[in-house]
Amino acid sequence: MRDLTSNQADLMLFMVAFFWGTGFTVTKYALDIFTSTQLLFLKFIVASAVLMIVFWKKMKTAVKADYKAGIIMGVLLAVGYVFQTVGMEGTTSGNAAFLTGSNVVMVPFFYWMATKIKPKKDNIIAAIMMFAGILLLTVDFKNFGKFNYWDLITFMCAILFAWQVVATGIFAADKDPIIIATVQILTCTVIFLVMVVIEGKSMHFNAGGTVSILYLGLINTMLCFLMQTTGQKYTSATHAAIILSLEAVIGSILGVIFLKEKYSFMTILGFDIIFLAVLTAE
Repeated sequence: MRDLTSNQADLMLFMVAFFWGTGFTVTKYALDIFTSTQLLFLKFIVASAVLMIVFWKKMKTAVKADYKAGIIMGVLLAVGYVFQTVGMEGTTSGNAAFLTGSNVVMVPFFYWMATKIKPKKDNIIAAIMMFAGILLLTVDFKNFGKFNYWDLITFMCAILFAWQVVATGIFAADKDPIIIATVQILTCTVIFLVMVVIEGKSMHFNAGGTVSILYLGLINTMLCFLMQTTGQKYTSATHAAIILSLEAVIGSILGVIFLKEKYSFMTILGFDIIFLAVLTAE
């Protein structure tokens, strides 16, 4: 595969942000049909099956370092998805989208921990703004001090996703993005298979549920993680995180349009502060 220009990499990452943003609304619908564990397993098994069929010959060339990188990325991603999907059972798609997007401010700090490259002052200011925005989203001000634990669970996914972005940026620099992305998705599939077996609940399919799984598996998972890993090969982790955070805006807008979600003044203010924090981080 030929090298991408920075603009092409940015466009690829923007497409990932768009499709991930649509995933919040589809996930909310699918959770009415499947448990969170079943949903995670089904969309990743679909993605894994197609990837292994399409890239079987390429996967034969994978070496130990590729598997190590993909497994690390996969574990971070899987745990992050568990927090996000479970959290979405008790929060709105808009809250989930913006809380997930808060990982953009964490990435520079985590990247600093991993590579010793210090974040800029703007990132510190953005982190403070992000905390304020999250406070507005998670605190019930009618009963001050009472947190929405579903939002806090969702916020945990942002921490894991931030580390996944950092790991992807580090590993994709000198490895085949298709191979490590495939190993990443296979790792998630195995983890979610174990969880489904432990849960032990039967699955019930219908037309809408099947379409949701196919969309989440083929577009929201397989295609997006291939594009993310490829795009991050040609840009920095911090820059990638900023572009990917646009999924929060897209997810929130679609939640209002299709799920008829409504927000209080404090919630909207929290959204605004988080979005400004994302811009400040850039």
